[in-house]
Amino acid sequence: MAKVIAFANHKGGVAKTTITTSVADALARDGYEVLVVDMDPQANATKLLYSFDDAPSGTIEQVLEGRLSIAQAIIGDTQVKGVDLVGATLLLDGVQKKMQTSPFASTSALKKALDVLHDAYDVILIDTRPALDFLTANALFAADVVFVPVESGSKLALLGTDDMLRFIAEARAVNPRLEFGAAILTRHDNRKKLCKITAEAVKGFYGRVLDASLPIAEDIRKAQVLGQTVLQYDRQLNASNQVVDMAREIAAISGLQKRIADSADEVLEA
Repeated sequence: MAKVIAFANHKGGVAKTTITTSVADALARDGYEVLVVDMDPQANATKLLYSFDDAPSGTIEQVLEGRLSIAQAIIGDTQVKGVDLVGATLLLDGVQKKMQTSPFASTSALKKALDVLHDAYDVILIDTRPALDFLTANALFAADVVFVPVESGSKLALLGTDDMLRFIAEARAVNPRLEFGAAILTRHDNRKKLCKITAEAVKGFYGRVLDASLPIAEDIRKAQVLGQTVLQYDRQLNASNQVVDMAREIAAISGLQKRIADSADEVLEA
């Protein structure tokens, strides 16, 4: 059965989407069947994996509202080979307003939609918005493991950490399957004193930090401008090597297993 992995942090600018899409690419290259679900109304994962110019005809908001099945919303022909997508648009924000009464009310909507896909994929990666709200709660209710990207080298990086940890604890109260995977350092440079201090502090707060980190790299920005993951842009970069190591750590922590290739198509056509 597919493992569902969420990347979450209520702080913006911590590279959640970069990690989600890059790790998806790395896992697909390692032979896993990968689905990305965009649960952020900004839809940056959708833009990177699908199109900067066109919105997908089937989206996660239509699925959550019951207007479309999850199978109908899957985009198989994405910009990244081996990675499927359930995309989003800004309309997802309106769905939240319609469905939400409290952050953990109606949180089973996403899980119910994803349950039918468990035999079709090895891993489902969920990109979340920078908020501790209904959409993020839905992601954590559906997830088996959550990883928290944290910007390294910023004095403000750990502000609100208590809120993030409390939200994960609340999610685990309603979703006992949920495990904390690790924090992931982003924009990290181990040569810099502040980054080293941040790394130690993050480990102190979260208890577990991935060995691999997302470095400060202009090539990551260049890749995104071109609508590519850093692996697509240049597999030989240090940033690409870090992403591959990161994906393999995440796979090991999450217990990913490659399914017996029997009939993802039958599941999706059901």
